[in-house]
Amino acid sequence: MTATRTMRNIADVPVRVEAIPQEEVEEKLMMTPSNVAMLLNESTGMRVQTTSAASNTANLRIQGLNGRYTQILTDGIPNFGGLSAGFGLTQLPPLNLRQVEVIKGATSALYGADAISGVVNFITKDPKPQPELSVILNGTTQRGVDVASFYAQQFSDFGLTILAGRSAQPLHDVDGDGFGDVAEFERYTLVPKVLVSASENVKLRATLGILSEKRIGGSMIAPSSATGSDSPYREEISSHRIDLASQLDWSISGSEAVTLKLAGMTLQRDASYAGLPFNATQKLFYADAQYSIITNSHSILLGTAFNLEEFHDRTSVVSSARSYHHAVPAVFAQDEWKLSEMWTVLASGRLDFHNRFGRFFTPRASLLYRPSATFTMRIGGGTGFKSPTIFVEEAEEVGFRNVRPLANVHAERATSGSFDMNWRGILDEVGMSFNLAINVSRLSNALIADQDSLTSNVVYLRNATGPTLTRGGEVSAKFTYLNFRLSLGYTYVYASQTDEGRAYELALNPRHSFGAVLVWESHELAAKVGIENYWTGSQGLERNPFRDRSPEYWITGLIAEKAFGHFRLFVNLENIFDTRQTRYEPIFVGNLQSGAIRTLPVYAPLEGRVINGGIRFIL
Repeated sequence: MTATRTMRNIADVPVRVEAIPQEEVEEKLMMTPSNVAMLLNESTGMRVQTTSAASNTANLRIQGLNGRYTQILTDGIPNFGGLSAGFGLTQLPPLNLRQVEVIKGATSALYGADAISGVVNFITKDPKPQPELSVILNGTTQRGVDVASFYAQQFSDFGLTILAGRSAQPLHDVDGDGFGDVAEFERYTLVPKVLVSASENVKLRATLGILSEKRIGGSMIAPSSATGSDSPYREEISSHRIDLASQLDWSISGSEAVTLKLAGMTLQRDASYAGLPFNATQKLFYADAQYSIITNSHSILLGTAFNLEEFHDRTSVVSSARSYHHAVPAVFAQDEWKLSEMWTVLASGRLDFHNRFGRFFTPRASLLYRPSATFTMRIGGGTGFKSPTIFVEEAEEVGFRNVRPLANVHAERATSGSFDMNWRGILDEVGMSFNLAINVSRLSNALIADQDSLTSNVVYLRNATGPTLTRGGEVSAKFTYLNFRLSLGYTYVYASQTDEGRAYELALNPRHSFGAVLVWESHELAAKVGIENYWTGSQGLERNPFRDRSPEYWITGLIAEKAFGHFRLFVNLENIFDTRQTRYEPIFVGNLQSGAIRTLPVYAPLEGRVINGGIRFIL
């Protein structure tokens, strides 16, 4: 369980946890087999924000806060952040995922730095005695190709899973202006996982991840050797990533358990932006030990953790001042106290000792009221912190050109609160569930790009003089009737920043958004058809010479699947009415052929209408 670090049912814990089940993961797999971006972008209260129009990098915003405040986990281990943050969502394939759990709001109490706006935990499949084999072949109208396979099986005391895949996409110009709206990439992924039962009470798992990607964006006509200020604008990014994660679970008794985690990652990124290099290496090390015990009314958790992150800027034309070394040992504790059959309270706290920014205490508390099995109410709040680095959206947007080293900056701090109500029931033959959530967050010392420096094509980062405030709410409803499923979701977000005596709305945050998904599925016919509509309201814009606010827009998609024994054929029509930002204005200003351009922030899709289809084999 992501919310409490314990094996508990989501409905029973005082902290609100949203689960994206395997059924929805499977549906999005047929839409974008190469990554998980769409899976998250179409969930209430979350938005995948494209950070580079040329390279199509992206991060995840939760409740209106910048993507760097979201902690991404894989099987409970943090492994995306800093240098790897912009590529995490676009490089993570979903074929081996069992479920995704999301906690919104500050949760540094259990997961340390970066968990300011929320936590997303990608939970992978474990092997079962019955062998599982899944192979997917997918092609798109923009000449993209995906080939991926997943195998899993449990052999007595030994289990194995293997994910392997290749995804490729050529540079594609949707609107014919000579600029590639869809970046070119070729990516190879290999993820083997081993599970060993040393005894009835001791289990070990280890996962190795290997990824290699070459990505190209910019001008359609620039040769790969183009360099210099007089050449057409071109971005080339090469990424090589290796990560290793291990976990030991020891069940001491029916009520006591110990869990140990060790993980490490190295990422090498070599890039060229209009002939200007950006070469860097990131190394992460993570260690975690926790002890849990359950008594009559208490579930107690005690633990310690250590995070080490090293970033080495190897770019020859800049000094090493942008490099950093962050070492953060920590201790944490949690008590989940069942006061009665209807009331449960949870309190937790964490103490981090940062080698550069000092000591941080981050408490969290939540209260659950559950008068019946069909209705729950929760109220809670938490705190968080983040160590400042140069990895902000404005720096990614310009390829880290002219990004100045950090000087005299302080750690960012956050406090958030939330309230939610959930009800589910059955009326005649209609199953239904409703959810209402309200949230508010306050962030101090927000790291922002100085607007005066941006006008001179320089990214100078400093702390804001006033707070960042986000407030909003979500309403969602789900209905099932016979073979039909209907999901509705509405999100309201208003995020503002106060700085140097001026308060303004944060850009690229739609105040209103709405989604509706209708799915018909027949197990007898082994067929499924779904239609989805997503509406995005107007957003405030910065550094856009054409407008101050974006237009609102709809995106409509249609998907169909038919199974024939072990084979499934699928076709997906995404963005049927070809909604894209370049229908409103160009995505860049300047002279593309001379390389003197500036790409604009992305508020709407760039790829336009895409049709993909393929075949999947499942054993």
